[in-house]
Amino acid sequence: MSRFPSRYSPGLRFLFAFAVLAAVASAAPARAAEDQGWFVFLDLATTQPNSLDQHFANHFDFTNPATVVSERLVIDNDADLTFKIGGGYGFGDGNGRLRVSYWSFDNDDAQSGSVSGGLYPTLFGYGYYGGGQYLYNAAGVAFEATSSVKASTIDVDYLREIVTGRKASLLWLAGLRIASWEEDQGFEGHDGISDYFQEKHFESDGAGLRLGAAAEFRFTEHFGMTSSLVFSFLHADTEGESSQTFAIGAPPTDVRQASDDNLKGEMRDFDIKGVWTYGRMSYWVGYEAYEWDGMVADPVPPNDGLFLGGSASRGRDSVGFNSLHAGVAFKFGKGT
Repeated sequence: MSRFPSRYSPGLRFLFAFAVLAAVASAAPARAAEDQGWFVFLDLATTQPNSLDQHFANHFDFTNPATVVSERLVIDNDADLTFKIGGGYGFGDGNGRLRVSYWSFDNDDAQSGSVSGGLYPTLFGYGYYGGGQYLYNAAGVAFEATSSVKASTIDVDYLREIVTGRKASLLWLAGLRIASWEEDQGFEGHDGISDYFQEKHFESDGAGLRLGAAAEFRFTEHFGMTSSLVFSFLHADTEGESSQTFAIGAPPTDVRQASDDNLKGEMRDFDIKGVWTYGRMSYWVGYEAYEWDGMVADPVPPNDGLFLGGSASRGRDSVGFNSLHAGVAFKFGKGT
């Protein structure tokens, strides 16, 4: 199955956003203040994707004629290492700071085995040539399912304190987000007579506004806690393709395509962390959660058909990422 190329390179988008930030900061008037100057940061996390619901087949066990057992087979998605990098400029004198950041998630999963009875792949659904593909062998049907998920965001934010005290402060945030989602799924099954293959690929790109707030609590000279909640409202587009065939490269093949240029995307980012600060360096550990709505929906869901009606998918419209993360930031320039 052909793959759609990414329309915009995440690396190029990040460099462009950072160049805009650098130009704005360079043009800003110099003010001597504690928070004036440049900063950079790196954050690493162990991230678990949730609710991907990558359902690849229905299994019907006919080996006991008195009781037929059916089950949905879903890939068990593992946690993976993610990273966030960024930097920015503090204007000083209470004028806030600009920040640009890039976050990336890239994970591959696979699941294989053998089941007795009937196996009905669900990536494509009921088709013109293949109808409802199914494999059957009382002794066992061998299968392998694969998945690949890639997600990334680029954020350009302006942050400014609105309430400041000796031990705590409250900040508001406004900015822009560019987000992308890319997902691949594959299925291969063999029952000793037939070989079936199904594939799916889709991707979505979105951009829009970000609004949020953050609170900082300082317990000692060097230690504090920071918590933030940010909402993103995106306009997105999506396109996808799925296919099924009886052998690799052997026609006939069913292909289904879809696209939508007016898709709603909404995201919620929550973070809480402990921060240690010593001079120019800051270190932190914490927990963060991301929720993506809308643009992660499958544009080519399986058609209802043989043994698929009502059980092919939960109609996924939202996924989440939960992370334990740690990072470091470095300030340099005036006021550091």
